[in-house]
Amino acid sequence: MNLPTLIVALVVAAVIAAIVVTGIRNRKRGKSACASCGGGCGGCSGCAMGGAAREEK
Repeated sequence: MNLPTLIVALVVAAVIAAIVVTGIRNRKRGKSACASCGGGCGGCSGCAMGGAAREEK
């Protein structure tokens, strides 16, 4: 593996790691990816709210 390929691979790995860390931090803070839908999307049963927003409607 040459140096430019190694540098690009490290940058890509760093970006992926940053995305994962941000997702973990948001989940610990109670933020979910589907907060903007108000619980109406089909994926809300798996989010941090556990489908509670959908049941309140």
